[in-house]
Amino acid sequence: MTGSNGRRQERILIVAKDEQLRTTLTDTLESVGGYTVNQASTFEGALTEILLTDFDLIVTEAELPDLSGMDLLAVVGGLRPKSRVIVIDDDLSAKSAVAVYRLGAVDYLYKPLNMTFVLMQIERQLEVRRSDEMRASQAPTVEAPRVPEAVVDRAKRLDPRTRPAALVLSRQQFKRIQWELTSLLGHVKASFVGLIDTDGNMVGAAGKLEDYDLQLLTRALSIDHSAQRSLATMLEETKFHSSYFEGQNNGVYIIEFGSPYTVTLAVICNADVKPGMVWLYSKRAANRVDEIFKAIPQPKNFPQLQG
Repeated sequence: MTGSNGRRQERILIVAKDEQLRTTLTDTLESVGGYTVNQASTFEGALTEILLTDFDLIVTEAELPDLSGMDLLAVVGGLRPKSRVIVIDDDLSAKSAVAVYRLGAVDYLYKPLNMTFVLMQIERQLEVRRSDEMRASQAPTVEAPRVPEAVVDRAKRLDPRTRPAALVLSRQQFKRIQWELTSLLGHVKASFVGLIDTDGNMVGAAGKLEDYDLQLLTRALSIDHSAQRSLATMLEETKFHSSYFEGQNNGVYIIEFGSPYTVTLAVICNADVKPGMVWLYSKRAANRVDEIFKAIPQPKNFPQLQG
């Protein structure tokens, strides 16, 4: 089946014991994205759906009435290895985040959910799947043996030197970062403040992300920052790489920092806000978040996965 844009209509499975969550996600995806959406409230129901249909994406709660989203994640890996899985938890747990990523999930979200952000993550994962399919279709028929991408990705997540920042933080560190972001939101009267790691995981967020802000943020994060890094080096500003992107209604201030765990602080403000004040408080918050990451023990050298 194809959608109005001529592209194959993608299939999504929503697995949740929370009926309101199932309904909200289904209505949103069917109206905004034009996707075909199936629902299940239990592990058993989800398993039946997965056996009957090859879903592009599965969104599951971590806790289900019979088994768990972790069990479902393990089953999907064997039955439908090409299906991407997003896990939603009742609250933030660094331990659960590590577990779901190790089992092959592509994203870990926690309540309370910002539906605009959830939709952004879903569309991002579907875009990755489309790109994978396109590369596979264009690949030569005979190809030298190589390590599967899923194995490479999992090895990157397990290796402390290459894993996303969201996987190295403790619950207490998450809380400290959230406090800094909430404080920054109030200081500069921003509409949204978010901290994103290199894999696109939202490490923390404060405020509300409207649709037009989402488009601006997505565009700002997709820009190649190499030019800004070169300028920063010339100006001897080696700690932070800063950029500003102006939209029709708001502007987004981008500050990239951290090593070895690089993160991006994004601040969306109305055009009337004084830029100097935003940069001052944003860099102050970035510096404090950077100190949190510096407190994490430096990763040891792991054996490299040969591709």
